Amino acid sequence: METEKDKKKKENIILKKYIPLLSKHYKIHELTKDHLKRDQDNEECFIIKEGSVLARDTSGQTFSLEPGHPIGFAEAMVSRSYELEYVLKEDTSVYAFKSSEVRKALATSSSLTRGMAKYSLDRIFNTKKSKTYHLIDDGFLSKQEERFPMREFADDETIFMRNQKPKFFFYVESGKVELHSRSDKVVATYYPGDSFGEMALFTDSYRSATAKSVGSTTLQMVSREYIKEYFENEDPLVKFSLVCILERLRAMNNLRNLIL
Repeated sequence: METEKDKKKKENIILKKYIPLLSKHYKIHELTKDHLKRDQDNEECFIIKEGSVLARDTSGQTFSLEPGHPIGFAEAMVSRSYELEYVLKEDTSVYAFKSSEVRKALATSSSLTRGMAKYSLDRIFNTKKSKTYHLIDDGFLSKQEERFPMREFADDETIFMRNQKPKFFFYVESGKVELHSRSDKVVATYYPGDSFGEMALFTDSYRSATAKSVGSTTLQMVSREYIKEYFENEDPLVKFSLVCILERLRAMNNLRNLIL
């Protein structure tokens, strides 16, 4: 009988969609404590193949990483040591990728992908947002403006609901947007220049929170169909690396807000 763990592994987008395309980019080996040391330059980043690892942030919050979960891709992109503490829970094997190869792939990708990666890394590491990280400044939105309509939302209007399949991601042109958890806790707030809702599009998952406008709000809407067309032209290693960064962002959001 198939276990819940087997089912999740089978459904994992990284294992199901990307790993089969990337055999020339990784090596398979056992994960050791030396691979997970902090305060060192990490030459590899990993996807768990078998086994599990416990991750702990600076506040002591923990979560479990299982087959299909990434380790170290966000740090690889900014050439820094692990921010999280990782503890092996059992014998664990991984798909190991060279950090330098991942950096090179994203550095030569499109403005859409680079902008998304930079903005997501800012959120992962809680660094001050730079306007140069926004896709508007990369020229992406300005060149495609006719394809991305503006929509007005009244105060307290629902933009999308938790557990919905996504059709768009959004840029805040004016006003403010709040994300609400299933217990109606505000877990994130977005202001003009911010983007939101892109994670579910790129990771092929359902919405994890409900988005509502605060006051009169104008959003620029980027469709799933256009993103799919644009993103599918990227090299598989580029697409995979961005998905790994977004999966790390999802984990950090869950840690910071407990359960969305």
